[in-house]
Amino acid sequence: MLLARQQALAARALRASANAILQGAARCAWPRRRPNPIDAKRVCIYRIGNIGDTACAIPAMHAIRRAYPAAHLTLVTSPGKAGSVGARELLEDVSWIDEIVVYHSEDIATARGRLELVSNLRARKFDVWIELPVVAAPLATLFRNLMVARSAGVRWGFGWRYEPRFAAPAQTLFNDFPDEVCRLLEIVRAAGFAADDAEFPLELSESNRRTVTALLDQAGVTAADLMIAFAPGAKLEPNRWPAERFIEVGKSLAPRGYRIVVLGASSDVSMCERIVKAIGRNAVNLAGKTTIRDSCEVLARCATLICNDSGVQHLAAAVGTPCVSLFTRREFPGMWWPHGGQHEVLIKDVECHTCFLDACPYDNKCIKAIGVDEVIAAAGRVLVRQPDWKPQVA
Repeated sequence: MLLARQQALAARALRASANAILQGAARCAWPRRRPNPIDAKRVCIYRIGNIGDTACAIPAMHAIRRAYPAAHLTLVTSPGKAGSVGARELLEDVSWIDEIVVYHSEDIATARGRLELVSNLRARKFDVWIELPVVAAPLATLFRNLMVARSAGVRWGFGWRYEPRFAAPAQTLFNDFPDEVCRLLEIVRAAGFAADDAEFPLELSESNRRTVTALLDQAGVTAADLMIAFAPGAKLEPNRWPAERFIEVGKSLAPRGYRIVVLGASSDVSMCERIVKAIGRNAVNLAGKTTIRDSCEVLARCATLICNDSGVQHLAAAVGTPCVSLFTRREFPGMWWPHGGQHEVLIKDVECHTCFLDACPYDNKCIKAIGVDEVIAAAGRVLVRQPDWKPQVA
């Protein structure tokens, strides 16, 4: 235990030292003060990642928009490989972002592609560049991104932060980890912006409302029905609670008067259909039928969401719907929990915690340690806190 404590302290020291070097490099690159709202005509936010990464960054991005209300605000982002879903699908229709520039990993696979991206960014003549780095960004990547911003001719840049994974099990035992929304808001505050409130202005449209109402009508769900959402999918296999257990939870909740609405990507359709058929007539399969923004509208109408560690929980948190989130121990605890105190997070301790593995050699034992009765009880705690809950309808 003494060794683990020393390792945790060493990780803190490494974090502090690396971030001091990053901040020093940024000050050398941009020695002048941050441009004021009058002088900054074009502002760039750099944030890569998929749906969960984007949703968690919304409060920080909106804080930057509030600081520069008249500037042209560009979000530069990448969801990874071509065909992946990310910021464009979630934020393209919001009024407070003027432009979304998307690139894919294939686009920067060659030196020519990387030069074209930098040239594209340079042509936009950004006055301010704020990076909202992904939590697992390597130190070398952060320095590279800083140099990209400098090469793009940005007048002032900020935001590069390093979170070491050194001695991860020891860090789990002795270090605290803010959730991703809070981590990014702290970066924005350090840049000098007011960022005290976590606002999620998704601006769902009348079209989203009509689409969801039509889908629910087709499934026989009425405005008076009380809905609980299930999201049994997850990008990483170790994060997936067994589908059979979602079925058991649904069979317990559906007879109590709730309609179970199952959400998922197109790749989840067959699994979700199996879950719906097993639960029975009080379950509806919307997997593959909704856009990301339509899914937000569905979640806004639900009493709670029961889900794995995936982007859907962050969409639910963004629209104010409490989650029952089922977590493995592969990540730092708390870091990816849904933002807010209204959620129930279920997580079990195992000796092989904080492994960061994408494939578990122990049959996903940490996620499977969560029992059906625990999930039903957690859902009950969420529901009893909102006895006057009514579905939001168009």
